[in-house]
Amino acid sequence: MNKHVLLTMGLIATIVSMLLVGCAPQASQPSETGTPGSQTGATPAAAGDEVIKWTCQSVWPASLPRQQFLVEQWVKDVEELSNGRIDIDMYVAGEIVPAFECYEAVRDGTLDMSHSWAGYWIGKFPAATMFAATPAFMDVVGYMTWMYQGGGKELWQETYGNDLKVIPGGWLWAEGGGWSNSEITSLEDFAGVKYRTVLIWGEILSEMGAAVVTLPGGEIVPSLERGTLDAAEFSTPTSDWGLGFHEVADYMYFPGLHQIAGFNEVLLNNDSFNALPADLQAIVVAASDLGGVKAASAWVMSDCEVISKYDDYGTTFMKYPVEMQQDIMDRFIEKYDNYDDALFQKVWQSQKDFLQVYTPYKDLQTVEAQITVE
Repeated sequence: MNKHVLLTMGLIATIVSMLLVGCAPQASQPSETGTPGSQTGATPAAAGDEVIKWTCQSVWPASLPRQQFLVEQWVKDVEELSNGRIDIDMYVAGEIVPAFECYEAVRDGTLDMSHSWAGYWIGKFPAATMFAATPAFMDVVGYMTWMYQGGGKELWQETYGNDLKVIPGGWLWAEGGGWSNSEITSLEDFAGVKYRTVLIWGEILSEMGAAVVTLPGGEIVPSLERGTLDAAEFSTPTSDWGLGFHEVADYMYFPGLHQIAGFNEVLLNNDSFNALPADLQAIVVAASDLGGVKAASAWVMSDCEVISKYDDYGTTFMKYPVEMQQDIMDRFIEKYDNYDDALFQKVWQSQKDFLQVYTPYKDLQTVEAQITVE
């Protein structure tokens, strides 16, 4: 058995053992953030082992601990799996560079790596939206399957080219469908509404007469409170709760058709990654998958639990009518089919090819019974 096989088997065994430990009952709370150069307490490297120091900054502010938890989990797993041979100093958004400059900072070597979201780079790479999130063309299982088995990861790297290395940095389930102080039952109801959103959903709403603006997460609730916004969408129920959307808007809409599933990303400086020995390169990549499962599943659990808090507060839950949902999805498909970017169309064709295989089977397995437990 050659060294490569032994290394691979050893790495898999380590990951499996960590997953088993992770299944034991324990609190899954995001750790404290915002401490410059915070570290995760990894096992010290054995005497004589070279310790490789990396600098990481995320695009997430300390006010979004669930997002920051994703990168903290990744850093923790890298340090533990490497037995301390990789030591990562971790910073939140703005502590080294502004959040929206993380891509360039990793590319140019100011940072060794960053945890971010591909949607922030659509000005450079229109196709990046395809890796940031998917509308309700497919569910989260389908999106993960396309990413890992349908060529998504490879197309993601092709989109960024040789600037840096990108790997998935944790998945997330559906966002909420938005917040408003008035009832919305059709796309026509968005006419004249000052609405915060991003990506192609914003283009669709603009065409329906909405005044669409893009604001950072921390500015949305104050804008709703002042009346400079009428309605908005931002993230999942957990993140929205932390920012206080329920305090300034009466109606919480579902489903989040515009983003039914999404991925974050790990950006790696080429020189930093290529300088690692083969076993540490494998650990960096494997830790992304491992940490993504642990952190993202904790996020889903948090989303499920926070709904009762909204209910207790008095938030009114609203579901978009079926006819409106169909109208939204038809418009998304039209937008995607006509998007004028060659790489976007290449990725979209990959997703369409996958959907032709995935959707018929998903439909067969869709349970139509209502499940009620007491």
